[in-house]
Amino acid sequence: MNLEQKDRTISGIILLLTLGMAFYVFSDSGGSFDLEGKTIKDMISVMVNEYLDFVLIAYVFICFQIAGFVELKYKQDFIIISLLSILLTPLSILFILQNEDGKD
Repeated sequence: MNLEQKDRTISGIILLLTLGMAFYVFSDSGGSFDLEGKTIKDMISVMVNEYLDFVLIAYVFICFQIAGFVELKYKQDFIIISLLSILLTPLSILFILQNEDGKD
């Protein structure tokens, strides 16, 4: 088993553990996680109003993950890409780099 296969196996295990913990937390919440009669707009507004710190932490984490992916795949500078990712959006960085790659 080479290093890349080990990394994929460990990543898969961490992903399964994370999903398992999230499922346990939501199932063991004692009914406080009630979605009946709420629209997606209502759920998003509740998340932003009550859990803004978690939303910002998740956003920055996703930005750093996208920047790491871009650094490995496209050989770009991590600091510049992470700052662009946070200022613009993580997904826009992927579209910008794919357009630049297609022009070459």
